[in-house]
Amino acid sequence: MRRTARITVLTAGAGVLACGATAAVAVAATGGGPGGGSGGGPGGQGTAVSAVAGRTVLASSPADLQKKVNAARPGDTVLLRDGSYTLDEPVAITGRAGTKRARITVGAQHTGKVVLSGKGGITLSRSPYVTLSGFVFHTRQAPAVPADSPGVRLTRNTFRLAEPSGKNNWVSVEADDVQVDHNTFAHKRSQGVYLQINGPGKTMAQRTHVNANLFSDHGYGGSNGGECVRLGYGDKGAVPAHALVEGNLLDRANGDVEGISVKSSNNVIRYNTFRNSKGWIVLRFSNDSQVYGNHLFGTSGIRFYGRGHDIHTNYVEGGVTVGGGTSDPNAYWPADHVRFTHNTVLGQVKSDHSGGGKAHDLTFADNVVRTAKAPAVSLSVLNSAFAGNLFFAPSAGAPGVPASGYRFADPKLKASGGFQHIVKGSPAVNAAKNPFPGTGNGVGADIDGQPAAGRADIGADELSTARVTRTPLTTADVGPSAR
Repeated sequence: MRRTARITVLTAGAGVLACGATAAVAVAATGGGPGGGSGGGPGGQGTAVSAVAGRTVLASSPADLQKKVNAARPGDTVLLRDGSYTLDEPVAITGRAGTKRARITVGAQHTGKVVLSGKGGITLSRSPYVTLSGFVFHTRQAPAVPADSPGVRLTRNTFRLAEPSGKNNWVSVEADDVQVDHNTFAHKRSQGVYLQINGPGKTMAQRTHVNANLFSDHGYGGSNGGECVRLGYGDKGAVPAHALVEGNLLDRANGDVEGISVKSSNNVIRYNTFRNSKGWIVLRFSNDSQVYGNHLFGTSGIRFYGRGHDIHTNYVEGGVTVGGGTSDPNAYWPADHVRFTHNTVLGQVKSDHSGGGKAHDLTFADNVVRTAKAPAVSLSVLNSAFAGNLFFAPSAGAPGVPASGYRFADPKLKASGGFQHIVKGSPAVNAAKNPFPGTGNGVGADIDGQPAAGRADIGADELSTARVTRTPLTTADVGPSAR
């Protein structure tokens, strides 16, 4: 029997509040699961939904918002009237516990129409299952999610802080089961990251979901410490976090060579798009993570260290680096038993063995590597296995690579749908040694979401007339106004 419940909805795009609306629902929706629509990002409308609705109240000022937040109960929605407000003191959400079925929502009356500035902001403490939605933060600091506040959701906010000149991180997460979705992070100039995921002591926050965000214009000019997303720290590299980072757009991620820096284990980085960025996806200190379905344009690429990764079905224009590791455990770990398969790389694939270590037991299969500079592939890896690869460069030769498992030929790529696809007559067609790897639903498909018809093609793309279900992300697909 399907159960019904009253729900309160804070509509994402227009910010319209449906007060006391009644609807039949099968489950409580929190949004953000992978969808099948164009853009490959999370599906649904990203609405803040409580399966059990309480009161909906409108605050006229920050002081009134604090008063009404202090009285909030599970299922309540507390909104701040549209306007610009200077916060000399933070609005503190303290000891306000929602539940999985009856969240407490604190939000703007209309998304993007409440602008907060000043030295204060919004803080969270001992407040699980709270949704913070629709604000524009021009404050000195962004909200942090402490370990005592699991299940928090930050959605449809804009973070463009009046940050101090010294090192500072913006949003930090230490609690379990936190979702950060449909936000914009923009215009950071000092050292620090837009989003830091960590955990108390020697632990990591578990099951963080980061989806459909725009990370834009990180312009820190130093040599290190300007990532957009940092998932852990070096001393927690072996700690499983089970985070999912998907469907985000990184544009002008230029604060660091690491755009998404993974320093914890057992994470999934998928369906993200990098544009106009020097930042890469880097598995810096990590084991047993998955990286697939990402579009990395321009100079962005993938660099990996650690054990047991599965890296497949990515489109990479900036190149790939296989980490050799060092003798210093706080520097780099050697890549170890990594599977790198069905990727299309339009840059060089090479080793980083500057620290004296060597990667080992690499599986490198069914990849297209085309580059304007020879060699296409140059590796220093112990006990590598190559199969079904297609290389193309101004001259043949692949130093450090086994004598078999690849051939040199023009893959015949042509720009369509925003990036380079194979065309009819390509030697990649029906030539892969292995099928496309399965993803979250266990079904293998190419980077466009198209399944192989018979034997798979080499690289990330399948020559197919099937419906395209994933495309590179644009600003219309992410942030507060996206569907």
